[in-house]
Amino acid sequence: MLKLMNFSNHPYDLYRFSGDSNKIKKFLYKHDLQGLEIIQTSQWQNEIVSSSLLHGLHMRFWPAWLDFYRNDKYELYRQFGDIEAYKQYYGGETWECILEYYRNEIKTACDMGVKYIVFHVSHVQLEHCYNYKFTYGDEEIIEAFIEMINKLFKDTSADFDLLLENQWWPGLTLLDKKLAFRLMDGINYPKKGFMLDIGHMMNTNTELKTEEEGVKYILRVLQNLEELSSNIKGIHLNSSVSGKYVKDKIKNWGGFNKSESFFDRYLKVFEHIAKIDNHIPFSHPSIKRVIEYINPKYLVYEFITNTFDEMEQYVTLQNRVLKSFGE
Repeated sequence: MLKLMNFSNHPYDLYRFSGDSNKIKKFLYKHDLQGLEIIQTSQWQNEIVSSSLLHGLHMRFWPAWLDFYRNDKYELYRQFGDIEAYKQYYGGETWECILEYYRNEIKTACDMGVKYIVFHVSHVQLEHCYNYKFTYGDEEIIEAFIEMINKLFKDTSADFDLLLENQWWPGLTLLDKKLAFRLMDGINYPKKGFMLDIGHMMNTNTELKTEEEGVKYILRVLQNLEELSSNIKGIHLNSSVSGKYVKDKIKNWGGFNKSESFFDRYLKVFEHIAKIDNHIPFSHPSIKRVIEYINPKYLVYEFITNTFDEMEQYVTLQNRVLKSFGE
């Protein structure tokens, strides 16, 4: 099992290590980590983040993508207000711009020599992040994703694992065995599997009040998946107990200010999401039961931190918690 840490090539993250791969390497060695899962915010450069440190690439994602994929102009205008706004958000006027972006990321993944890439399988519009009144169901999103990913990987020479990450938004939640199986059956690329995000799984149950309850809940979900649980090849390890916040927000949210632009609303949603999906260390040692049940190829510490010191504290705490299990 490779123990990794999430990272990005955003200046905000690179600054912590003075843009020096050797400093990143020393940090990983100090904390018994074997490398990084990276997400790109600009084109990767080997001299800044060495490929020797990279084991996974988290693909960029657009949370609201299905209407753009279907070229549903009515929905696009309703959400974005005008064509220029959604062209700016997606990087073009048609879905081909997204496919071209993903083709370039797949090429970069091959250049990096990573062992796996991660895709989100979900769709959620901005207002639905607050009111949970979703436009599309799991099955519709999954069928569209299968169609899209098969186009993308047709005739590919890629040889890494394609891992699909669960969300609490509609799409892949891993709560429905039939739909999880449909993804494995429908995608033509042979080296496929799941990336189990612990915090996201906890977010599917707003009644959870403690991490220990979360562990029991996750184990029940995994047992319900039966043989499909063997397709889980990686774990994003983090914690999120935010049910009370979510229920309060659903009950009391008053809607967006209609005078705000799409991008004003988008920034506010980021703050809201951070209160749902906390990305902090899992502090209860029983989480090791989930790790042992899955026995993943990749265990990724996926935290959101504000400073270098906080990042080091989070990694240190997570190591200590996992080590303490069973002692």
